[in-house]
Amino acid sequence: LKLNLSLIMSEESKIDSPTRDLLDRVQEFCMSKDFEGQFDEFAKVHADTFLPAVGMESGAEHQLEFHACFEEYLEHFEGKIKRFIESTGEGTVEDFYEECRIALETLGEFHPKRFFIEALLATTEYPIFFSLMMGEVRKQHPDYKPETGEVVEDEERGHK
Repeated sequence: LKLNLSLIMSEESKIDSPTRDLLDRVQEFCMSKDFEGQFDEFAKVHADTFLPAVGMESGAEHQLEFHACFEEYLEHFEGKIKRFIESTGEGTVEDFYEECRIALETLGEFHPKRFFIEALLATTEYPIFFSLMMGEVRKQHPDYKPETGEVVEDEERGHK
């Protein structure tokens, strides 16, 4: 579930301001190795939940377990961001939302800070989450056969 948000953090991603704003702090926090590592770990731990979706036809109904996993994901990561914002003492979640709103209204279409906000918003949408989880399933089980339910483990593929 790697967000790869580090690609967008640069000096030009700062909204012109004499002080460091809350949005900058949240962006830095979300792109930290620790935070991104937690996305990866979440995906690894929950990937097998999505095995039944391999080979699923487009438009097919998703299992309730998929949505429950999505809810757990949202609660965990939105909670981390909320707690981080509160720990800064520099504002509230509402202040952060307001900074995001202003940035989206005032920054150009290709501005790195705008890209960060849009990427962050996208990760809160179920289809994006589902796609990321399916990528993790394919990474962990590249030889999975949905018709038989056979999972080939790394050792069986000759990997150590």
